[in-house]
Amino acid sequence: MLRNRAAAVALLFVSAVVAGCTGETPGTPSPTQGTAPSSAPSAAPEDPNVPKVTNPLDASAFVGDACKLLPAGAAAELGFTEPGEAKNDTSNPACSWGIRGKAESLQIILGSGNREKGMGGLTGLHKAKEAGQLKFLEPGPDVDGYPTVYYGLQDRRARGNCDLSVGVADDLAISAQAEGYENEQDSCGTAQKVASALIKTLKGA
Repeated sequence: MLRNRAAAVALLFVSAVVAGCTGETPGTPSPTQGTAPSSAPSAAPEDPNVPKVTNPLDASAFVGDACKLLPAGAAAELGFTEPGEAKNDTSNPACSWGIRGKAESLQIILGSGNREKGMGGLTGLHKAKEAGQLKFLEPGPDVDGYPTVYYGLQDRRARGNCDLSVGVADDLAISAQAEGYENEQDSCGTAQKVASALIKTLKGA
């Protein structure tokens, strides 16, 4: 059973960002946000800093169990052979993995709760940064044709912790958090591999 304190704080922070930023910009989200299917483009106001998702993916089937986003085989290839631990007690469903006897851990967060509050997708993270609730936000590499950002309360990559969020629709993002690695290359490399696996799962759903 994984009890990674840093990952838990990050998960709670994502939810806090949503609540805080929603109060900062009342009335900004489109009325269609939160109800539109993932396959439809977001109706959110366009932000030139946020790349559009040209082929949105539907993640609604995974809201009840985010662990299914990362198949056991894909997790095992990254060294995580134990089953994931679902976390459904927050607004954003999540799943965590650990390696017995090692520091490495992994967590994915499905931002469906952010979407319902009108703060979904990479646009929501940019709004959080503009509101001062995210201190760090930086464009990441496209993964399988989908845009990503690195984000967090601070840039933790040099310490072997990587927080990567991939936009699978204009109003929906999924975060991959890889922690406890020796360096940035290993942690962010793992996060990118997880993002790729999530996309493959969604394309096959």
